[in-house]
Amino acid sequence: MVSAIFSLDKKSKKYYFSSMITRTKKSVSISNSLLNDFTMLKINMNTSQLINTALVNYRDDLMKKARSMRDIEILNANIYRFNKEAEENLEFQDEL
Repeated sequence: MVSAIFSLDKKSKKYYFSSMITRTKKSVSISNSLLNDFTMLKINMNTSQLINTALVNYRDDLMKKARSMRDIEILNANIYRFNKEAEENLEFQDEL
């Protein structure tokens, strides 16, 4: 469930638009060295935001790879027809 709200940032006294997504609380173990690397890189996210961003990016990469694999399967399934059409088109072209 996603709902949008306007909130007041008490520090800056400014309103901002945010969306609230239902979240599930999970416990994960992460090495200190990995978290320290992100601290040294000055990534301005709390641990939950960092993990969520990483998982969203990883999911998007997996989905992109799955789409690419489906495209390759479609091309491979039709390769003989595509090659035949290409050869027919080449036959119609005049030699230079």
